[in-house]
Amino acid sequence: MKLSDYQRVKSVFTQLPMNCPPPMHALCEQFPQLSLDALFSIYGQEFSRKVRLTHGKFVRSIESIEKRYLNGEDVFDIAQNVDFPACQLLRLIVESVLKVNHKSVGKMLKRPYDANGLFPSEVPEDSRAMTSGLNSNKGKKLIERMKVDCERVVAWDCGASPATERSRREAGLEYERILEEALRDIGAEFETETDLRAEGASRTPDVRLKVPISVCGRTIHWIDSKASFCDPQVHEESGSKQFRAYVNRFGSGMVIYWHGVVEELREVDPNVLLVDAFPERKDIVMLARFEEDGENEDF
Repeated sequence: MKLSDYQRVKSVFTQLPMNCPPPMHALCEQFPQLSLDALFSIYGQEFSRKVRLTHGKFVRSIESIEKRYLNGEDVFDIAQNVDFPACQLLRLIVESVLKVNHKSVGKMLKRPYDANGLFPSEVPEDSRAMTSGLNSNKGKKLIERMKVDCERVVAWDCGASPATERSRREAGLEYERILEEALRDIGAEFETETDLRAEGASRTPDVRLKVPISVCGRTIHWIDSKASFCDPQVHEESGSKQFRAYVNRFGSGMVIYWHGVVEELREVDPNVLLVDAFPERKDIVMLARFEEDGENEDF
């Protein structure tokens, strides 16, 4: 996809409200050159950027948001009104009302009815909710309401909930398995990230080839798998520095962005080949086999 085409797609996603599922069927018709996975990936990236960009504003205004919630306004209505994900908004409300940290709220969202009692039995006495006139009985009802809302926002959210994050992690692992299977199919010997870390390495690619291969004339020593779409911001923020470290340690390599790459990024770094699929067999040369053939010819 050309950068100009990507910018058209991005402009559509940046205008979508954050509390409504994206109209993917319509978007597939509007951008037929993109797969559904690519559209979801771009949507997720723009969603996350918007959350990061506006999160501080809602942290600073949490007192007024909390007041609306305590007065009985539904969390989805508040979220739609301020255009911020209901799941993220409820995180801020729970943190403020129950005086708990971000990590604890994450566990509450995942398991609101956990038998170990992640939620406290009462609202803390120094909470703004209690100092504003909330009594103990109403406090317990408020906690039960928050538990219900945790289930609601996680079930509905399509961009910022623990369930969404888990789905992304599982997709990443699945594409790593696809990569490993493709390497086995061509007979390549390799070490996985787990193997490398067992040897004491810290920052490692998903795969290091024991013997490099050649892809379209480029020598590949390592491969990284990304279950995402690569746009300029993704490449700059989470790609180029990471890949440079791999190049310095292992040599030139390849990154597979399974959901697509902006074309202009493919040749940015001559030591890092960016592709959107595992290469076809005709484009791969097994260097070990080539060297063996060369040795045989010498005799």
